[in-house]
Amino acid sequence: MILKSQNPKFILRPAKKSDLQCWFKNYQDKDTARNFMSMPKNLKEAGKELFHKSKNSENFVIDIDGEAVGSIGIHDIIKGHKAIISYWIAKKCRGKGITTKAVKIVTEYFFKKHKLKRISGNVRTFNKPSARVLEKSGYKLEGILRKNKLKKGKFMDDMVYAYVK
Repeated sequence: MILKSQNPKFILRPAKKSDLQCWFKNYQDKDTARNFMSMPKNLKEAGKELFHKSKNSENFVIDIDGEAVGSIGIHDIIKGHKAIISYWIAKKCRGKGITTKAVKIVTEYFFKKHKLKRISGNVRTFNKPSARVLEKSGYKLEGILRKNKLKKGKFMDDMVYAYVK
């Protein structure tokens, strides 16, 4: 399945083997790494993440002009009920409305496909741009999970956003 947007021009599609090197390179950004519990350290680990298949998850590559510049998907799917959204995009593509448009497209697609009632997303409290993406996509702040994650000896708080139908 390929999902398309006209403005800005990008497509959301399944990952291809030829995406791996570019996707990995774009993923290796310190700002992106701050938001994830772990990052792939090499192409082998990146391949496991990029091509991970599960009945409880579904992912797309964000493709601009044939380049894999990010990922967006849902996981922990409970058909007819809920799922969790996650996404990232390369630094060079931020601030252009691409991620917001991608979140809107996949949110609607996943609601229909999996007959969901709720999609939620966790955002680190320091990641204001990602919180803004969810807000502009119709997600509402439900609360803050204090000391929700422990990374390298530091506790991190998460804002919980949800889109409920």
